[in-house]
Amino acid sequence: MTRLGRPATVALGALAALAMAWPIAATAGAGTDADAQHAARLVGGMRAAAEDHDFTGVATVTWTSSKGAQQAQVRVTDASGSVAVTAADGRAVVDEGRRTYLRDRLGWTGLVVEPTSGHIPAPDRRWALSTAGTSTVAGRAATVVVAARGDGTPAQRLVVDDTTGLLLAREVLGPRGRVERSVRFSSIHVGERARPLSPPTGVPTRAAEKLTSVPGGYRAPATPAGFELVTRSRHPDGVLLFYSDGLFTASVFEQQGDLDWGSLPPGGSDTRLADTRTRTFQEASGAVAVWERDGLVYTCVTDAPSDVFGRMVGALASDDRSTIESVVDFVLGPFGWG
Repeated sequence: MTRLGRPATVALGALAALAMAWPIAATAGAGTDADAQHAARLVGGMRAAAEDHDFTGVATVTWTSSKGAQQAQVRVTDASGSVAVTAADGRAVVDEGRRTYLRDRLGWTGLVVEPTSGHIPAPDRRWALSTAGTSTVAGRAATVVVAARGDGTPAQRLVVDDTTGLLLAREVLGPRGRVERSVRFSSIHVGERARPLSPPTGVPTRAAEKLTSVPGGYRAPATPAGFELVTRSRHPDGVLLFYSDGLFTASVFEQQGDLDWGSLPPGGSDTRLADTRTRTFQEASGAVAVWERDGLVYTCVTDAPSDVFGRMVGALASDDRSTIESVVDFVLGPFGWG
């Protein structure tokens, strides 16, 4: 049987502030509305801003799990593009650009280095972007950018620093307007260079093998529920697929075999999605779903809202049931938010 063990714990242990540096397209798309283009430029510039400006700060992270509302504080340091995020319980993530390290209760781990991402959709390819006034976060003037669904309901609010372009706050919202996950700086000092956290010498990292197609026995849908397949890579235990819809991302890890449900970390909830038993975890960094289908075990990690997540997992897990039925089960089931 396939045992996820520590790999699943690693996926669940990522800290929410890392979502502040997710890959995103740097162009404004083809829209003609001036405000929409301005909003897209602000979103596209956030990643470059994090590389251009050293800073230290404290951020408050909130999310909703099966246990209700959760909150934590993390310390974030950025020195010459090397970002470290540390929590009060000692967990940490260090992103050095081409190397990423995780510290959890078992010590330091060097995560597998993924291939450079190919084309990532523009942030306004799927989402209607607009500015929504101004805000002040950690004493800094900022512009609010809203990404809306097709029906006009907001899926994400981003607060972008007017001076540097840094992301100061982020809210991910469900289909009924409830904030499902957020991160917001309570203090930030731009231009202040702190000594970055570094893993001990000798922690190994490995490079994943870039694939142009997946081996036999694996699946790689090109556009599940509006997400585009950006990279494929071979890992020692399976295949990793990286998807983006221009604003949100999803990583799907596939392993051959049968899922050992007893090896999963505690704290998840079971439901059926696309007529498939699925266990989902709500963590500070995003949602994680684990299921098995036709000899493959899937682990999907995403920062998307619950309805978007549900559609994607439903598309990946479905066979003869419609994605619409799958989404209804997901959003209205025990993992759904009001």
